[in-house]
Amino acid sequence: MRVSRRTTVLSRILLTLALAAPGLAVGIGASALATAAPAAALDNGNALTPPMGWNSWNSLGTGVTEQQVKQTIDFMSANGLVQTGYDTVTIDDGWSLGHRDGQTTDLVKTADGAMQLYDSNGNPVSGTDGSGNDPTTGHLVPNAAYPAQNVNGQTVNGIQYLAWYAHSKGMKFGIYATDTYTTCQGHPGSLGHETTDAADFVAWGVDYVKYDDCPYGPQIVGPDGHNYYTQGEGKELTRSIYARVQTFQKALDAATAAQGRPKVTLSVSAQPAHTGVPYLLDANDPARTDPKVVAAGTQQFSAPGYAPTGVWCGQVANLCRIGGDRDSEINGVLYNGQLQTALQYAGNVRPGSWNDMDMMFTGWKDPYGVYGVTDNNIGSKSYTDDESRTEMSILSMMAAPLISGADLRSAADSGHSYNGVTWTTGIDSSSLAIYKNADVIKIDQDALATPATLVGSAPHSQTAPVVLKRRLAGGDTAVLLVNQDPNNYQTVSTSLSALGLNGPGFSSKELWTGSTGNITGNLSADLAPSAVALYRLTPLPATIPATVIGDGRYHSLSAGGTGGRALEVSGTCSSPLGSSADINTWWTDHTSEQWTFTANPDGTVRISDNCDTGTQVHSVLAAGTGAGNTAYLLKSSPGNPWQEWRVMQSTTTGALTLTNVGNGMTLDTTGTTAGSSVVTNNANGAAPGQSWTLLS
Repeated sequence: MRVSRRTTVLSRILLTLALAAPGLAVGIGASALATAAPAAALDNGNALTPPMGWNSWNSLGTGVTEQQVKQTIDFMSANGLVQTGYDTVTIDDGWSLGHRDGQTTDLVKTADGAMQLYDSNGNPVSGTDGSGNDPTTGHLVPNAAYPAQNVNGQTVNGIQYLAWYAHSKGMKFGIYATDTYTTCQGHPGSLGHETTDAADFVAWGVDYVKYDDCPYGPQIVGPDGHNYYTQGEGKELTRSIYARVQTFQKALDAATAAQGRPKVTLSVSAQPAHTGVPYLLDANDPARTDPKVVAAGTQQFSAPGYAPTGVWCGQVANLCRIGGDRDSEINGVLYNGQLQTALQYAGNVRPGSWNDMDMMFTGWKDPYGVYGVTDNNIGSKSYTDDESRTEMSILSMMAAPLISGADLRSAADSGHSYNGVTWTTGIDSSSLAIYKNADVIKIDQDALATPATLVGSAPHSQTAPVVLKRRLAGGDTAVLLVNQDPNNYQTVSTSLSALGLNGPGFSSKELWTGSTGNITGNLSADLAPSAVALYRLTPLPATIPATVIGDGRYHSLSAGGTGGRALEVSGTCSSPLGSSADINTWWTDHTSEQWTFTANPDGTVRISDNCDTGTQVHSVLAAGTGAGNTAYLLKSSPGNPWQEWRVMQSTTTGALTLTNVGNGMTLDTTGTTAGSSVVTNNANGAAPGQSWTLLS
């Protein structure tokens, strides 16, 4: 829900509104859309990863114009934002006239700001008992800020034109509507007009709808004596938010099917601000029978299908607002803000369903002035780069949509002045780089679609650090260290054991600085106030090519379980060519127990002894064709697979495993005593003789 902006020296001049051309689409019957059947997950094929883009509200409010939207589209296209995934531009509340084309004057309002409803005789009613009729008819009409334009020889209204313009730049276009009689800013809502509005939006080329919930009216005190406060009027009281959203979603699907257009992505902004009035809710409301709503239970003085959206929203929409409106205070996205709620409703996150943590303030600049000079409201203070990185990191860890509310225009297009003070709200280069960080975007868009979980206990205070981890597709793990203290540096730490990670260790990359390293125990960062460190951890392999390969040195090897007995040429270097290999007591000066590992061009390894006698001159270790065949020494024959080995080393123990290329078997021993033969056998991780340790 979006409430009116505070009055400032920069309040927009109200535009003189003129009637524009009516909508082009013809509606379909609304009666076919209402159903009490339980809804399955939406699964409309849209938003398979969290949507990314821009929304006009935070920076431009209700005064946004066609020209400003075009400037934004141009900037996003020219500055690499579209290419990195920010492909949807959405106009928020205030784009339409204050009445539909079936009327000549704006909506009649009650003293509470609600639409005036009437009984069947045309008499005004309060509507607080669920009764009352909406007197308005017709289509929504873009206001004068969106003049009609000519596209390919056809005159289209300003919204159609912007949809076409966005599409011409490879982008998608979104628009704002509500499931109530009026929008949050008092323009006509879509309640009761779902079929008409959905058909118009689809005909206009809309790809994305932000669907809000703004019931106005007096406080309602029920017969139970409970004060339900403002919950709306008429059908806002008899139909749940769940039902109203579902009706509109079905209308969108019907319109796209009828017009042969792609399905529209639906973003519900009806965060848990209302509880409903249980005794007025229709007995056939679909929220009463939806399995997820029923399983979650309903709190006292609440109606099914209201709070929390994190329970039911994914049934009927692609994006689900789970908390209230945020301003530019970083606390709104930290643990005591929307992060805690997002952690609670992880079950709503899956391809096609995402928890929306509100528009981003990353790169935001105060549109009301220079903080501390012409504006002192902390809620509109510009974001610092640290705060921007923190917000984007948290949203990415939670697989939240990345919808910017910053002014994504050039400095020239976004200049302001007041009382001799000039400033720009246009995004700067450092903020643009934050948005375009490909490594962080990959976290947000990860195909596994599993949001982060909290590591350890909940923070004991608003300034205590937070650690999050997120499993990623392919086996990597993202780890976020957050300093929630706005005033002081903190060292934030965790460990592999606390993260539930094991193995030989992890290679790490900090995604904001690009620094890399290996982690085998603790992970720690010294963080500035309200700053983060975001790591991607990749498991180190359990084995790697042995470090002895190609080092030009001779080494002695001992078979596991043999008490340190070394691999040797049986009978020592005086033995004839073709002699077998065995294990024997290790002597540091016996060249028959010394071996070098030379890489072949194909990546395999040639293992040669250190003998240089009349019978043995740096012979190579070879294997037979079957299990249990003795390993033996031959003159080198390049390309002979039975003389080639793959030598891998455990990253945990350092032990070597020697696998013959010709037979695919592993070097082993037939016993543990001196003189025991060395053979190749089928690989067996439990066989101690197949694990070879470097003695030198």
